[in-house]
Amino acid sequence: MEKKPEFCGGRKKNQIISLSIVGVLIFLTFYTLRKITGNLEFSYLWSVIRGLEGKYVLLALVFMALFVIIEGQCLAIFAKALGHQAGFRSATVYAASDIYFSAITPSATGGQPASAYYMARDGIPVSQATTILVVNILLYTISLILMGLWALVMKFRFFLHAGTLLQILFAVGMALQLLLVALCLLCMFSQDLIRKIGHWVVGVLHRFRFIRSKEDKLEKIDSSIGNYQAGIKFVKKKPLLMGAVLVGNLLQRIAFFSIGWFVYKAFGLSQMGYGEFVALQSLLAMAVNSLPIPGAIGASEGSFLLLFQGVYPVQILAPAMLLTRGINYYVCFVLCGIYMLIYHVCMGKRTEREENE
Repeated sequence: MEKKPEFCGGRKKNQIISLSIVGVLIFLTFYTLRKITGNLEFSYLWSVIRGLEGKYVLLALVFMALFVIIEGQCLAIFAKALGHQAGFRSATVYAASDIYFSAITPSATGGQPASAYYMARDGIPVSQATTILVVNILLYTISLILMGLWALVMKFRFFLHAGTLLQILFAVGMALQLLLVALCLLCMFSQDLIRKIGHWVVGVLHRFRFIRSKEDKLEKIDSSIGNYQAGIKFVKKKPLLMGAVLVGNLLQRIAFFSIGWFVYKAFGLSQMGYGEFVALQSLLAMAVNSLPIPGAIGASEGSFLLLFQGVYPVQILAPAMLLTRGINYYVCFVLCGIYMLIYHVCMGKRTEREENE
């Protein structure tokens, strides 16, 4: 019987530290933006918000919810294939925990351990939860790469004039996503090679005293590779399932990018088509997705202003950025946190009833 993992990311102290860092980043970001744009006064923002078309703001919120729900259903499909039933509520908490902790940790490192913790609570063995998450993040990354390449082809001329900084960020982001795919495949298909690479990296870090306990790190690498190796059997047995969940991940990305489109429509604008707008959102996501900053705070806001300065009129560019980021990041991770809290309360009451019976 496998031991359930301790979810370090869920400890109150760690959450408080992470949320404090996010708070500082938000303050610095909006302080800087206010200095740069000069039109982030509350009275002005409120007047802009009052003039929005409410039905499009509502649609943006609906697609934000779809973004969370689709991820949960992708994970539930994998769990079912491995013999575990994950209801709508449980599947959604797997996704909500991933999104919440990814939003408050650098490079989204807290998301997968959070999902694994909740899966383990529901009786899914740790090795199988690891397999589900590794294969899903592989397909998620592939979907992001596909969307990025499609966007690059569709908006290539625009990209050429987008500025050197964004071009560099996009290139680095694409390279890192391809590297992540390669590492996931290596973990599943070439156990010996990835072990040698991992041992070499640990040896270098230990030599330069970046890590103290070399043996502990090597043991963790060997254990992780053993878990990831289970994914190869999963892929071989379920090729059609992989294709279906890849489509699900693509739909999840489209739902996320559609939030910006509905914000655009809420301002009463229609000069740019849906496909073009989604392509720009894809370019933006690729540029900032791999940055080692919680939620890419600061980089996302600044990149939005650079990328969409020709799309929105100057006077509403900053408010449009605030509303788009407000829904697809800030509101999203807050609501995911609230959903997890409600889930915990309900589970606590259920456990208490079962103990009293």
